[in-house]
Amino acid sequence: MSIGHFILAGVALFSGIPALIWGVAGAKLVDEVGSDFSMAMGDISGQQAGDPFGGNADAMIQDVQTLLITALVAGLAIALISAVHLAVVGVQIRKRRWWTFCYLTGWGECLMFPFGTILGIFTIIVLGRPSVKKLFGVR
Repeated sequence: MSIGHFILAGVALFSGIPALIWGVAGAKLVDEVGSDFSMAMGDISGQQAGDPFGGNADAMIQDVQTLLITALVAGLAIALISAVHLAVVGVQIRKRRWWTFCYLTGWGECLMFPFGTILGIFTIIVLGRPSVKKLFGVR
């Protein structure tokens, strides 16, 4: 079962790749649209456009860039944290320690459809056995 957790940790680590791709694509889009965005917002040279939100096109582009960077960093951080967490569970199952931590992670894995769901259900079933609890030193 620990090997399954190591494999799921690798899958979780690779789940950060789409966040990286979307972040790079979004940054490229903002870079390309940046100069044309003010014209699309109605800014014509020599004419002052009234923005109903009180901002201008440059401030909007800056907000979009901030949003993209935040989403990119958050996606990569979540992927890295979940991969490390699952690897730690794999190690602790192999060492037969931290039963509660491993058992609760099994419940959380059920949200990681489809592989995590299968691994989580088997983790819950196996760690719930009295013989396995004895191996972990749980009463």
